[in-house]
Amino acid sequence: METLKIKKRTEPVMFTIRVDKSIVDFYDDLAKKTNRSRNELIGMALEFAKDKIQIEPEPKSGNLC
Repeated sequence: METLKIKKRTEPVMFTIRVDKSIVDFYDDLAKKTNRSRNELIGMALEFAKDKIQIEPEPKSGNLC
């Protein structure tokens, strides 16, 4: 049987962001439905998104002089 290793995560850091009210409303509603905190859910969403983000290369500008 495989084991689940639970280790302490890195030190939590607090920061402030500004988002549209609809996002706050969404996470407040989700928090009520899942019995998790809004903070925990947003942290989970950020953790998920960090592995999904791709940076597209800048388009090369052609010199037509």
